[in-house]
Amino acid sequence: MVAGVAWALLVTGTFLFRHESSSKPPPNRPIEAPLEPDFVTSDSCRSCHPGNYASWHASFHRTMTQVARPENFAADLNGVELNDGTTAFRVERGEKAYFVRSKPIDAPASAYGKPHEIVLLTGSHHLQIFWTETGDSREGRTLGQFPFAYMIAEKKFTPMVQTFLVPPGHAAVYSKGDWNNGCINCHVTQGRGRFVAGSKFDSQAVEFGISCEACHSGGREHVERNRNPLRRFSLHLSGKPDPTIANPSRMDGPAAALVCGQCHSIWAFDNAAANITWDKSGGKYRPGAKQLDLRWVVQPTGTDHPEARKELFQLDKYYVGDRFWPDGMVRVTGREYNGTEASPCFKGGKFSCISCHERHPTDTSAASLEEWRTTRQMAPKMETNEACYQCHADKRVKLAAHTHHAPESSGSSCYNCHMPHTTYGLLRSIRAHQISSPSVKTNLETGRPNACNLCHLDQTLAWTAGKLNEWYNQPVPALGPDDQELSAAVQLLLKGDAGQRMLIAWSMGWAPAQKASGNEWFYPFLIFELNDPYAAVRFGAWKALQTLPGFANYEFDYRMDDAHQKEALTLAYQYWWQNVRKPSGRFQTPVVLEPSGIFRQDIFDRLLDQRSNRKMFLAE
Repeated sequence: MVAGVAWALLVTGTFLFRHESSSKPPPNRPIEAPLEPDFVTSDSCRSCHPGNYASWHASFHRTMTQVARPENFAADLNGVELNDGTTAFRVERGEKAYFVRSKPIDAPASAYGKPHEIVLLTGSHHLQIFWTETGDSREGRTLGQFPFAYMIAEKKFTPMVQTFLVPPGHAAVYSKGDWNNGCINCHVTQGRGRFVAGSKFDSQAVEFGISCEACHSGGREHVERNRNPLRRFSLHLSGKPDPTIANPSRMDGPAAALVCGQCHSIWAFDNAAANITWDKSGGKYRPGAKQLDLRWVVQPTGTDHPEARKELFQLDKYYVGDRFWPDGMVRVTGREYNGTEASPCFKGGKFSCISCHERHPTDTSAASLEEWRTTRQMAPKMETNEACYQCHADKRVKLAAHTHHAPESSGSSCYNCHMPHTTYGLLRSIRAHQISSPSVKTNLETGRPNACNLCHLDQTLAWTAGKLNEWYNQPVPALGPDDQELSAAVQLLLKGDAGQRMLIAWSMGWAPAQKASGNEWFYPFLIFELNDPYAAVRFGAWKALQTLPGFANYEFDYRMDDAHQKEALTLAYQYWWQNVRKPSGRFQTPVVLEPSGIFRQDIFDRLLDQRSNRKMFLAE
């Protein structure tokens, strides 16, 4: 028997119901516990649905939250020593777990305190985050956090606070109990925080991670009724859906999209009483419903839930600005339902997340599943224009006439024009999921870069406005001298807010933009941004710089202090100037460089003086 887990065979042993042992549940962390009357866990699905189980098991949804067993860690933490400037941390491996000790940074090694076990993990794709026991029996299942995350692609540890776009000097993004009170709401299946008192929680979930029943609803009736083989064969032969289980592929667009939107949205509780009910017993929303239970999806331009809306926006005056562009388009990742719901395609009633994304691929070989899960679980050909041709078949035969770009070019990609990278999260830019069309007017009103200038980074807003007028009869808005003469991207990189700067820095590392804009002029701007006040922007500039010739192996610690940033910037600039720069004299006024490649200092300084210094916390 697996330690700490009880296994029960139902009738013939065909179905397995799993839950953590009720005799000795671990006292120092949240536990998996059944939620009556309908949940039976994903183990019950495996014997009848092995292919679907295999794809779910390979997905990052399954490993969104895991018990912190050594084999589940993305890196070996044994002996890792880190400090945040005031506190030193050392990680030690026990027989079946990792433990963290801490001490004041200047104290001797003998001052390391008692060990706290790392008990839960979040993430296994881009970042892995480590949650610890509090080490105090009075805190029950309340979690603390190891203040460093592991960056999987970069193979390095980084302060948690520097994995988010937050103001310089921000102390922390999580504190004791935040997992129990916040993360549990979406990073497990049917989580219940179960607040007790003080800072004590007795948290439970049906399953850690996002399981089968998160999308298909509780399976108990489905399991019990399908013990009868005659029923199964009858349903199979008739082709009729099984009413005992939810299947998003058989739902209309709004219901299917909300299956994802129950987590992938910006939502709020109806009121304080709803929050208490949710914390105690979870919500009653089940896949197939058209509305969330106890909660509502927040669209800042909506008029629903007026009292809750008023209270929410008064409580946090930055709530909208930290999550949305001024026109209501979502600007942070993980909230794709908000964009999908606001898209014109959604209004027809058929469009949903699974119009493009695939939950269970047919090919469940290891290689195929690895490719599927790392390409955002897209359905076959859905990363191409075929996704849009499902409804817009007429564009297939007249693509170039519509896009005014060569059919095989990135400028003829529906995604690049109608779902550009204007969303931020996980230290990168991500495609917007609100389908829209490029507009200079919207660009000016919201500050959100338009699709044309995210690809043609060297061009002005006047150039874009002229093309949109020529091709689509869009009126040309009034433009000031800078918008007529200077690159829109350069303006945002120098005077934009931290979120805008990150989008432009990331775009400079995007292959289609490099091809459309030329990349020789990117170097001095990306090197300059290595000294941005925001760690997330420095990271974006570094990763983009690594995509440029001569800097593929360039190492830069985006976490270092200002003095070391400036030193690294100077060395990087000198290297570019002496070894990589081509003194071709081709740099023009729009990109604010002299023909030699040095900044046009008067314009550069003027734009920099206009930089938006408003504090930003993009709440992804």
